[in-house]
Amino acid sequence: MTLMRDEIHEIPSVVERLLREGVEERRAAARAVQDARPRWVAIVARGTSDHAAIYARYLIETHLGLQTGLAAASVTTTYNAALDWRDTLVLAVSQSGQSPDICAVAEAARQGGALTIAVTNDPDSPLAAITSGTLLLHADQERSVAATKTYVATLAVIAALVSELAPDSELAGALPHLADALSEATQASEAWITEGRSPFAEFAAADRAFIVSRGHNLSTALEVALKLKETGLIMADGYSTADFLHGPVVLSGAEVPLLFFRPDGRVGAAIDEGVAKARLMGAKPWIVGGRELLAMKGKPEPLVLDIGLPEALTPLAYAIPGQLLAEAVARRRGLDPDAPQGLTKVTRTR
Repeated sequence: MTLMRDEIHEIPSVVERLLREGVEERRAAARAVQDARPRWVAIVARGTSDHAAIYARYLIETHLGLQTGLAAASVTTTYNAALDWRDTLVLAVSQSGQSPDICAVAEAARQGGALTIAVTNDPDSPLAAITSGTLLLHADQERSVAATKTYVATLAVIAALVSELAPDSELAGALPHLADALSEATQASEAWITEGRSPFAEFAAADRAFIVSRGHNLSTALEVALKLKETGLIMADGYSTADFLHGPVVLSGAEVPLLFFRPDGRVGAAIDEGVAKARLMGAKPWIVGGRELLAMKGKPEPLVLDIGLPEALTPLAYAIPGQLLAEAVARRRGLDPDAPQGLTKVTRTR
């Protein structure tokens, strides 16, 4: 078993631990947000953390009603532009907390009057030292280069913060059951891979692929596509279903593997149009989703994760089969998913 696969299997226990041990951190951060009363939120991140930031954007806007955007670090680090950071909550997301550009934006925002909160796995990191508050991932050391447990932990800690600020939400009500749901998702996803019902052989034989979803799970599509690039050296592209239909769908076909992440409810219904159009183009899309898939016809057989989570928390569960897929694809292609050539665990961009 690879380190990457080991760490994917640690995800339920990591989430259980951060929800248990991070209570005071989240409450302190929530009080700071309530006291600051920000008018909008900016999130600064890179790579995998950027995808967590996209999840955070959907979560914050749908549950807190605060307009949220992703900060362009180069505006600060390359163009040296002076921004008005007043009335802003800045979430600086970096599992290592060491990237100079993330730290630079966080420092500029703090000096400019923003409330700054670091989301990191390292309490002694430079990022944690310069922000007003810190939310820790409690994920222990992640040894594989590909981020897996720290990615899901980042989603979990952001969801937990939003739950503190929206205590009457469905999100907050489901959080105590999250770790158990992720354990169920891990078991089902592992069976999907080992029993040969997953698309890993098809993806391993391809040079390009599409990963598609929408809403909160746009983050899942982007992150799984990145994992396939990093570990399997496949040119995988992640898309919102809406953007997929605006052009890239024409590249669909039997020779291009497609994977859709389809939660139940309104978002799932919106995703169905992309699935149908891809099939018209000759593709045979794979689908990961909720119980609504049980009533749908079509091959190949979908992975149904009927684990009782609201749509806003499904990205934490749906990331798991995507990560296991990427790990299996890399091994099938004779690659080491723990140490992709040319990559290091900590990437320091400026």
